[in-house]
Amino acid sequence: MINTEIKICKVSDNYEKSKITEYILRRLPEWFGIEESIIEYVSGVKNTDFYAAYNSDRLVGFISIKINNVYTSEIYIIGILKEYHGNGIGKSLLKVAEKQLIKNKVKFLMVKTLGESHPDENYKETRKFYRKVGFYPLEEIKEIWGKENPCLIMVKNLVK
Repeated sequence: MINTEIKICKVSDNYEKSKITEYILRRLPEWFGIEESIIEYVSGVKNTDFYAAYNSDRLVGFISIKINNVYTSEIYIIGILKEYHGNGIGKSLLKVAEKQLIKNKVKFLMVKTLGESHPDENYKETRKFYRKVGFYPLEEIKEIWGKENPCLIMVKNLVK
C-alpha cells in the first residue's frame, strides 16, 4: 500500500548510494535491462549528489545528480519502483534536487534518455514525465549510445 508520507533523504555515503541504486535498478528491467549499464550506474553514483525516497521505511526510489560545470548539472540517473509510478515521487525527488542546485546557482539541468525515434513504450512514458516537469528536448544524438539506442538530450532552465 502506498502511504502518502514520502520521506526524502540526502545520502552521502558512497556504499549506501551504490546499494540503493542496485536495489532499485534490478527491479526496473523494462528501463535498466543491460547488465553493463547497471554496473556502471552502481559505480557512477558515488560521485554525485544523491537523494533517496522512502514510503514509511520502504525504499521506493532515488535520484542522482551529476555536476557537469558551474552552470549545468545532469540527472545522472533516477529510478522509482514501478508500483510507485504516478504518485509524485519522481517529481518530489526532482524538486529537492533542484532546490539545492538553485541554491548553488546552477542555471540548467539536463537529462539523457532514450530518443523519440526509438519505439520503446516505457521510455515514451519517461519522456512524458520529463516534459511534465519542465524539460524540453534539445537534440537526439545517435553517437552517444549507438544507432540502436538514440540518446535524447533534454534540458530545463532553473533560472526563474
